[in-house]
Amino acid sequence: MRVLFLNPPFHPRFSREQRSPAVTKSGTLYYPKWLATAAGVAIKNGHDVDLLDCPAAGCTLQGVIDRIAAKTIEAVVCDTSTPSILNDVTVIEALVASKPELHVLLVGRHVSALPKETLAMSASLQAVAVREYEYTVRDWLAAKSCGADLAAVEGLVWRRANGEIVSNPPREAVQNLDELPFVSEVYKRFLHTPDYFYGHSLWPLVVFDTSRGCPYHCSFCVYPQTFSGHKMRYRSVSNVADEFEFISREMPEIKTAMLEDDTFIISKPRTMELARELIRRGNKLPFDANCRADIGADAELLSTLHKAGARLFCVGFESGDVEVIHGMKKNNDDRRDSKYHEEAHRFVRRCQESGIMVHGCFMVGNLNETPASMEKTLGFAKKLQPDTAQFFPIMVYPGTTAYEEAKSRNYIQIEDWGGWLTKDGLHNSVVNLPNITHEQLVSFCDRARRSFYLSPSYLFYKLKQSLKDRRELQRNLKGFVTLSKYLLRGSQHEKNAVNASPKSGQGLTQIRSAEGTD
Repeated sequence: MRVLFLNPPFHPRFSREQRSPAVTKSGTLYYPKWLATAAGVAIKNGHDVDLLDCPAAGCTLQGVIDRIAAKTIEAVVCDTSTPSILNDVTVIEALVASKPELHVLLVGRHVSALPKETLAMSASLQAVAVREYEYTVRDWLAAKSCGADLAAVEGLVWRRANGEIVSNPPREAVQNLDELPFVSEVYKRFLHTPDYFYGHSLWPLVVFDTSRGCPYHCSFCVYPQTFSGHKMRYRSVSNVADEFEFISREMPEIKTAMLEDDTFIISKPRTMELARELIRRGNKLPFDANCRADIGADAELLSTLHKAGARLFCVGFESGDVEVIHGMKKNNDDRRDSKYHEEAHRFVRRCQESGIMVHGCFMVGNLNETPASMEKTLGFAKKLQPDTAQFFPIMVYPGTTAYEEAKSRNYIQIEDWGGWLTKDGLHNSVVNLPNITHEQLVSFCDRARRSFYLSPSYLFYKLKQSLKDRRELQRNLKGFVTLSKYLLRGSQHEKNAVNASPKSGQGLTQIRSAEGTD
């Protein structure tokens, strides 16, 4: 079939695939990694594939309609997210109105968590893929191409001609990740790599995984709970090293690879094996990776990773308060909570000693947060002294424990999915705690960001770094140009917050009713 894999139009540079979808203050824009991998699988199975990332390319809804007509597209696989779902449904309605015979499949974390509720939002919606969807898309396309019954497609929730919504048996997660195509090959074929930027990474970059899953059960973390699960699956070391070589050979403009594993260092032996293989092959491509702060700061491992190309770790430190860490279930063993901050400081020091930078992620608004614990988090961030930092109000998403806990306590105050963003597409918390409002959470993050980035010691550090390395100068300038306007005016939350105006079936009130909860 002629199939379009679509990241639909919304706010310019809106990142659907990041863990908290939004327009970011640093200018970060994620690759449509999952969508591109599914496109690669469809190519391997003989389909005529197109891939369009509208927020990156600046493509409008009319541009998508024109592209579908010009390329005689027969099927669309459309990405979604919680903050954009109202827009995404409107886009699909317009596409189906322009071409009624179009086959449409929705994918993404929001629809994976609420498949039936999503299909109830509009008669134009036909089917949803649940969790990892590469092979569900493959089988859906195969069924559509020959008119077969969709009942045999695992992982699919779909609408019969009579309107009945059917949930097929779930699909097992992909076990042999080496079967999947290199996502970088799909990027090279369809996307303009300079469009994508991570504030902590050298630019241009590419993004791919070396594993899937995470054994930890952090209450807020959306991907393991709605997509990849808690069981670790690894690509083979040789397969990962082959993709590094492909990027170096075929994409010479790329300055960094970002390894978007939920948590890169889980198995230390496997990580060391990968590092040694990259060294053996003479890898010259620097890489960044997501990592935990409490993995145990092994100096030999970190030093070997740096020799292999490790440049920076993106670490979710989350909070400076032990009780908040405990409440979010950050560690599988609660006895580790009391040592968490000590281990975090040791990890940052060991990384810096090994030549690896750290990007720190900090979050406020978890269920047992207080004004005092928020101040502890800001102090924690300043004492850690990571290379860069981000401060988020908590973003609770359907399918996560944090969302269910907040909803059960009536802490979610904005009853419209659009409320997850400001009118400019920035992050907007919807959680009101007993002693902290969602406006205060956003305001604190604005203040914390200014306090961290505008401190004289940090500015002096960045000046030295920029003078020492031209690549870091480019990154710092690109990120700071975008970030600076938010440092000055903040999120303008009070002026920009989206007011609830739900359509039928689209607000939290309707979803509570559908789920049988109050």
